[in-house]
Amino acid sequence: MIFRSVTFIAMLTVHLLITVHLAESQQQKFKIGAGAGLAILSNPAVDHGKTAAIGGFLGYRFSNNFSLETGFHFGRPNRVYNSLGIALDNSPDIPAFRYQVNQYNLDLSTVYHLGRRQPFHPFIYGGAGIMRRDETRTDITTSIDEVTNQTIIEAQDIVKDSSTYTPTGHIGIGAEIYFFYNLSARIESKLWVPRRWDNRTFMLLFTASYYF
Repeated sequence: MIFRSVTFIAMLTVHLLITVHLAESQQQKFKIGAGAGLAILSNPAVDHGKTAAIGGFLGYRFSNNFSLETGFHFGRPNRVYNSLGIALDNSPDIPAFRYQVNQYNLDLSTVYHLGRRQPFHPFIYGGAGIMRRDETRTDITTSIDEVTNQTIIEAQDIVKDSSTYTPTGHIGIGAEIYFFYNLSARIESKLWVPRRWDNRTFMLLFTASYYF
């Protein structure tokens, strides 16, 4: 009899804890996140390669499945090239020019989490936004010192300094891993496509998310 009472109380306690947990998770309507990763910026002029990226988002959760998020992301390739436009990463060759880009993406997404909310919760999303690219090309003039035989940079002339704004569409896929009902780690891949496919941007991001 005592064993049955203890079992009943334990089961009731677990049920109440689960109910409270679900009720608390449903109350967390807003979410915020920030993180970092890598980006690949496509450009028909030069090969930017891979670069570090940072980003964040603010969202509103209508349910465990549907959310709206506004996101901001930033990437900054900065490489030197030879006269043929080939990148000179860790190369002793003399550079002909430097090409630097500051790229900002601001967008709005509709997010759909698949299935019920679980510790591992995958999602997909899509939306639209605006992309800004600040591009600077600096030509480098060099000479060889006849005494030391070392390369000397004589001049660095900016031949291109432009900023463009382009509307974009984007899609993405990822997953959240919940440590608590209001704290999760998030991994996602995201592709922005402007009017020209050869100016697309891909990012892989690792983010910490907080629900409140």
